[in-house]
Amino acid sequence: MITTYLDDIRVGDTSVSRSRTITETDLVQFAMITGDWHPIHTDKEYAAADPRFGQRIAHGALVISFGLGLVEFWPPAMKAFYGLDTLRFVAPTVIGDTVRVETEVLDVAARPDGDGVVTYRFVVLNHRDEPRLVADLKALVARKPEG
Repeated sequence: MITTYLDDIRVGDTSVSRSRTITETDLVQFAMITGDWHPIHTDKEYAAADPRFGQRIAHGALVISFGLGLVEFWPPAMKAFYGLDTLRFVAPTVIGDTVRVETEVLDVAARPDGDGVVTYRFVVLNHRDEPRLVADLKALVARKPEG
């Protein structure tokens, strides 16, 4: 997503991340870390009986976390994840989905302190190019150092 300083980022810039496959181990480890043992994520029989999903689905927080981890940030320019304005899980992510993130710059706003806030459209897609998550997120980005 960010491979440059604020001064070089333009509205409309796009990027595509690397990808990774969601595994059963990911769901179990995420449940262990967070304490979220809802059976729709961890109980195969419970999830199979659910008329909406019919199988275990990934935790929403896992999907956004993995998405953020897939996007490459350049530390000299990227100062901080600044927040989410919108976040929608438009379809479930399931075990075996290979996900990637596509981003588009929606806004670049300079701040008086010299940094800026970049707003990105952040879309997690599976290997069938089906959106799983759509968010507008903000990042605090540094300007080029002088000199």
